[in-house]
Amino acid sequence: MKRFVHLWFPYWPIERMRRVRPREISKDIFDDGSLVLVTSGGRGIEITAVNAKAAAQGLWVGQGLADARALLPGLVSLQAEPKADAAALKALAQWCGRYGPQRNVHGDCGIWIDVTGVAHLYGGETGLLADAVRRLRGFGLTVQAGLADTPSAAYALARFAAGRGVDARRFAIIEKGCLRSELANFPVEALRLDSDAVLLLKRLGLKRIGQLYDIPRASLQRRFNETHFGRGKSARSSNGKASGARGKVNKGALAASVVLRLDQALGEITEPLKPLAEPSVLKVRQSWTDPLISSEGIAAEVGVLTSRLVEQLSCQGLGCRHVRLSLYRADGTAAIVEAGTSMACRDGDHLMGLLSEKFSAIDAGFGIDIAELDAVLAEPLEETQQRLGVGEGNGAEETRALTRLVDRLVNRLGRTKVQMLESCASHVPERAQRLNPARELVGGQGSNFHRCDEGEKSQSPKPPRPFLLLSPPEPISVCEDRCGSKPASFVWRRVRNSIVRCEGPERIAPEWWRDIGRPDGREAPMRDYYRVEVQGGARFWIFHELPVDGEASEVESCGGGRWLMHGLYGGGA
Repeated sequence: MKRFVHLWFPYWPIERMRRVRPREISKDIFDDGSLVLVTSGGRGIEITAVNAKAAAQGLWVGQGLADARALLPGLVSLQAEPKADAAALKALAQWCGRYGPQRNVHGDCGIWIDVTGVAHLYGGETGLLADAVRRLRGFGLTVQAGLADTPSAAYALARFAAGRGVDARRFAIIEKGCLRSELANFPVEALRLDSDAVLLLKRLGLKRIGQLYDIPRASLQRRFNETHFGRGKSARSSNGKASGARGKVNKGALAASVVLRLDQALGEITEPLKPLAEPSVLKVRQSWTDPLISSEGIAAEVGVLTSRLVEQLSCQGLGCRHVRLSLYRADGTAAIVEAGTSMACRDGDHLMGLLSEKFSAIDAGFGIDIAELDAVLAEPLEETQQRLGVGEGNGAEETRALTRLVDRLVNRLGRTKVQMLESCASHVPERAQRLNPARELVGGQGSNFHRCDEGEKSQSPKPPRPFLLLSPPEPISVCEDRCGSKPASFVWRRVRNSIVRCEGPERIAPEWWRDIGRPDGREAPMRDYYRVEVQGGARFWIFHELPVDGEASEVESCGGGRWLMHGLYGGGA
């Protein structure tokens, strides 16, 4: 059975701002004064966050600043920074990976964590929550936590468990299989309902979650439809925001949302969750009492983690394609290092080499106390004979060397910056190859790379192609020989070249199916290619573009069709 933690930070925007701007928000203002954050809204300047004292004095999120100042003349207000709040909350969620690999932010002041199978690392679920709350409060954050079988139940515990035995540790736990009995006395707001749905439920006298258990679904929707929903009434949601009932409301949708949220809270329906990071296939983890500070210490410990991961991969017959190293600092931040391989790999030296290149950019801060190495993507990897030349020849060694080179280049420059040519099934020269990311050609799907080479060998031999193709081909002026069958000289880029040797023509017909549906209705012309060598030894690849509607006599004349330069061979080829 899965277990989830919900962390709620009721004063997150203000406490986050205090951490980064301590001079503007002094201890006296934060602890003893009324402080709010504001932004411009549809009804003027509105409050977006309040501190504990302002909330105790009756201010709420969504209230106009003018009304708030009328109640509290000494109110201190600062401009809200929602983008910075969201980025910092996401970074904090990343740090919470120490408590579970799957986690993400929830709304603008919460974090959920899937802690299934992790609690034993902290001596049990109570120890896990105690450690999380202790560390987060040490960062100067007000936090309440809940742990239950479903994310919705954990949400209800964290935000609505006040007065239900939550002690000074600020967390609560629902034991496995006890959701119905434990959630029965919670208010209906704990189901994360829209304020309109909450208002309708309360008008029906349904104020507690347990009152919804025995009501048939059809009866609930009928009661919603029969309930009068007056205009101009207002309700306030669980986070303090005022929400008005604006005339007609889709009561059927509200009733459906109540049923859905109730089923999600009780585990009848699985709630879809999108984790912050891709879940791993295999994971190794290490924690230290004394945080690591030096880069040498980090490299040594990561090397141990790499060896452990390789052992697990070997036991399961797998090789990793993508690894992620998570280093959790003692100050509540995390450093993430990722590396990918072209082929399934369980070579510890190679993986360590890819990761270590990025260690110089890691700031250990106040020290790293937990490290995790995840095999995010893994594939089956068969054992190969590596001695006596059996089962592995020079071709395999060359492929391995190529993949390691590609891995290092991609690790430094990025996946899209390292490309290789891939052969395509086309006789047209400019379509015979295309650039693709090198990692896709030499790894995983790397067999395509070798199949292309084998396919070319199996076909009838072609005249050698140039090393460089011009894109697009450049026009040239050609003078033909006395017989009018082959070029004798040509002018390219204002330079006349006399031809001393010529091979061809090699006729290449167009791909007729590409002309179907062309708006101009024209067909692509055929080409006659020539390999020519000029005085000085330079060699070129030129072609004669034949007129589509021309006769043979016209084609052979100088005036029929265009001549173009398409490629250059090596000078000594």
